[in-house]
Amino acid sequence: MRCLTFHPKSEIDARTKELQSRMDDLTGAILFQSVDMLYFSGTAQEGLVYVPADPEAEPVVMVRKSLERAREESPLEVSPLKGLRNLKADLGIPPEATIGLELDVLPYNNYARVEKALGDAQFVDVSERIKHIRSVKSKFEIRILRAAARILDAGIGSVPEHLVEGMTEIELAAKVEAKMRELGHQGSLRFRRFNHELPMGHLMAGPNAAYPSFVASPTGGVGPSLLQPQGPAARKIKRNEPVLVDYGGVYNGYIADETRIFSIGRLPKELEDAHIAALEVEKAVAEALRLGNSGREVFGIAEEKGEELGYQDHLGGPVGAKCGFVGHGVGLEIDEYPVLGPVDHDILPNMAVAVEPKMIYPGLGVVGIEDTFLTTEKGPERLTRLPQEIRRV
Repeated sequence: MRCLTFHPKSEIDARTKELQSRMDDLTGAILFQSVDMLYFSGTAQEGLVYVPADPEAEPVVMVRKSLERAREESPLEVSPLKGLRNLKADLGIPPEATIGLELDVLPYNNYARVEKALGDAQFVDVSERIKHIRSVKSKFEIRILRAAARILDAGIGSVPEHLVEGMTEIELAAKVEAKMRELGHQGSLRFRRFNHELPMGHLMAGPNAAYPSFVASPTGGVGPSLLQPQGPAARKIKRNEPVLVDYGGVYNGYIADETRIFSIGRLPKELEDAHIAALEVEKAVAEALRLGNSGREVFGIAEEKGEELGYQDHLGGPVGAKCGFVGHGVGLEIDEYPVLGPVDHDILPNMAVAVEPKMIYPGLGVVGIEDTFLTTEKGPERLTRLPQEIRRV
């Protein structure tokens, strides 16, 4: 696969127009976060992009480092950014402007410098508008997401080639991750949520998969260190226990999300039955991913199905430690909109949504499923294509 895919001018223009259409109360928006900068300028080099509300005006891209590379990557004109002191003049911002900022992620020190540079400007959080815009994917983005899903299928699909009793979780993870890196995976996942980082995925066996951690996920894992208290650890994989393989496949920045369960020998019947129930929950959720429904409604359907099947104490986590959602949008970040949880996010065409009903059994392990779906006028399309049953090796 080609290593780099550049974002065409037509793509940047369409994204800019969509943001401008939601800026009735703004003079413009200054975006610093690298993912948003890539989305609206075509480069993630260190700097900023200013999107004026005037639909006749083009964004202003300014980069500190690397200016040379930014000019190669962005289809827009890129100017050097030497500092924020002259930002008002550099961006042509009028007096008493109202400026949108990404207040969900912008550090206070950066905010204070912008506030000082713009003087009499007022500031508004523009992050919700950006997240809703990014939740609907273009044909260009969908093509890349399909490639990410293929990388993911190949990586997780390679587990039976390597899984043997006595190998550690980290040893197996290294094999899976190497396969995906060979195919073009960038080696990391983007998480917008504060203080959240992810390894390439969660690969844990037996009780380790059900070990709690802070990450906004149904699963945690012991992890390799106190600073990375999630994901695979040095524990050896045993027979007759579930091996959870939950990865984000990434291609040119775009993420697909998938989980499959493997085992050496049979699992206890309790866990096999729970896995079948998780498949039924995913089916119910996928059928509810219809245009006009909301994330709240879809989440309610998942919860009702879990209770109907008798798994309300395991779906999404044990009682008192549930993750609070059954799915989430994916794209340039793994925690995009819509959230299939108790929020009113509308299901719209061309959303990439990861659905992940998982059954958590502390002391035993985790079973369940995750697939990435594309919402369409005709119904959801599953992008991750591996068989869904437990794979015994």
